Amino acid sequence: MQASDRRREIVELVRIGGRVQAAELSARFSVNAETIRRDLTALEAAGELDRVHGGAVARGTLTVEGRVSSRMAERREEKLAIARAAAEEIPPFGAIFIEAGSTTGHLADLLPDRGDLLIVTNALQIALALTDLGHSTVMTIGGRVRPASYAEVDTWALERLAALRFDVAFVGANAVDLAWGLSTMDPAEAAVKAAILASAQRSVLLTDHTKFGLRAACRYGSVKDIDLVVTDPGLDPTAAEEIRALGTEIRLANG
Repeated sequence: MQASDRRREIVELVRIGGRVQAAELSARFSVNAETIRRDLTALEAAGELDRVHGGAVARGTLTVEGRVSSRMAERREEKLAIARAAAEEIPPFGAIFIEAGSTTGHLADLLPDRGDLLIVTNALQIALALTDLGHSTVMTIGGRVRPASYAEVDTWALERLAALRFDVAFVGANAVDLAWGLSTMDPAEAAVKAAILASAQRSVLLTDHTKFGLRAACRYGSVKDIDLVVTDPGLDPTAAEEIRALGTEIRLANG
């Protein structure tokens, strides 16, 4: 296949799927990794896509945030596996925080029905699910509710977080870039995310591999601010090693 034909097909794959992985492209076209890197570099220069760690994304995708109700169904098996692996970090007693998000929402469904935990969240649907379990004490932080994520944000949320400390905070992410850090599209949500990390003795990030290499407008922390990253085996091995080099643990959820 000619390079021009291969690149046209890559552009179409990005247009349809929103994202492509370099390793998958290499296997699809039976070419080496360096050839794919040249293709992606040329296509980025031509304005056809944006390169990210491990592949490329369609231009403009970093400004789009789907509603959490629809995101719960995306990559469901990977997110369930990540939630199960992260559940190992739930302490035997104490206070934990579960942040609003699709993968963290799956974690809430897996929580043991115990009465020795104080569970704090900024997500209305997570609070309702946990309350239905019956025994654990559940508290929300209050604030304006964002329709896209059902997350409580703004002044009330920040004031409550400043007065709380958690043994473990389970957090999600819209975008994770090793250089830019953790980021999201909404400044109010970014402020709350930063406050959650500041209030946690230990922070556990639950996110699937497609979030890595992405950058959104509002940065709220560094990968170094996370103690443990729980993700799926689709993460580029090079990215995993770079995360470990920053001093952050990483756990791959294999189902």
